[in-house]
Amino acid sequence: MSPPLISIVTPSYNQAEYLEETIRSVQEQDYPHVEHIVIDGDSDDDSADILRAYDDNLAYWVSEPDRGQSHAINKGLEQATGDILAYLNSDDFYLPGTFEAVAELYRESPEAGLLHGRCRYVNEQGEKVGSQYGQFESVADLLDLWEVWWSEQQVVQPEVFWTRDVYERVGGFREDLNYVMDYDYWLRTLLEGFDLVRVDREFTAFRFQPNQKSEESEAVASELLNCVRPYLWGKASLPLPTRIYLQGQWLHHACFLPAVERSLEKGQSKHQRWKMLLRLTAQHPQIVFSRGVRHRLYSILTSITSKS
Repeated sequence: MSPPLISIVTPSYNQAEYLEETIRSVQEQDYPHVEHIVIDGDSDDDSADILRAYDDNLAYWVSEPDRGQSHAINKGLEQATGDILAYLNSDDFYLPGTFEAVAELYRESPEAGLLHGRCRYVNEQGEKVGSQYGQFESVADLLDLWEVWWSEQQVVQPEVFWTRDVYERVGGFREDLNYVMDYDYWLRTLLEGFDLVRVDREFTAFRFQPNQKSEESEAVASELLNCVRPYLWGKASLPLPTRIYLQGQWLHHACFLPAVERSLEKGQSKHQRWKMLLRLTAQHPQIVFSRGVRHRLYSILTSITSKS
């Protein structure tokens, strides 16, 4: 069997400082079947000059206006012909031996749709500062933002690859999402019934640098909550106890905690706040299944009982 073709799409905009390292990390893989596609959003730095310099090493590249990162990824995927697909942002880079390890996973697990390894965290200069190894297994795990995704069991993104079968069934990335288009893609892939396989080996370096979108934590969290809501309320097939628990977690994060914050801003008394929160809980009884609300209600009831 010939080695599978691996297609890498790099969306880029004004990342000339890092772009060449990204390209070289693909070019210098000791793997014979690779196509690298770069979609630049009409950068006004030196990106186009770098791409012209590497024209012979790229399967396709363009520098023209686009509608954002997801649109750029989708444009690249339309050009891709590989058996295995991935996207690599232009400030990240692959580590040596990654493509051979991915191809081996692909050969060993033909039923898998998502393949991933460990992600290395690096600083702006490319020096290692940590690593992350995703541990989720199922749709329910992926929907559990609180005990999985926000509890250091998530994948970071650049270490994830997927198969052409996934792309043909799931399609492209949602262009209405600005931060969590990758999370949404993994979720839709698992909902289509594809398996996930992993290997505990560093595949990719994710660079922390001051201009990256992922540093906008509040906006990322808000988009994640909006993304998972329709799945928790019907689009995903979940056991009833799991659905109720995750709905409670969502309501605690998206409704209960903001209500507490508004109460504090208004200067309401503790008893006014308790009454308001009890009314909110009566309207959305799933809230009592969240850990945070159970602890808070226990505290309220203990306080009331001690004064009676």
